[in-house]
Amino acid sequence: MNKNINLAMPELLFEASKEYSKEYGYRTVQEFILDLVRHKVIMKDLQRLRKIEEKLDKGIGSKEFKNQKEAVDYLKSL
Repeated sequence: MNKNINLAMPELLFEASKEYSKEYGYRTVQEFILDLVRHKVIMKDLQRLRKIEEKLDKGIGSKEFKNQKEAVDYLKSL
């Protein structure tokens, strides 16, 4: 299910977003903004996962868990 939001932005930023959207093939400014949000969410998660991998490669924070839930809870806390 999709949700709608109302977004206010300065006119200059909106005009620049419209130009960027046209130049890079977005059909609408809304599509461009959705792509920005999607990219930010994915990149943040990717960066988090890379930090976890780096720690595990160095043996930092690695431990044995009694069950899967305990392991998942630990990963969420990172």
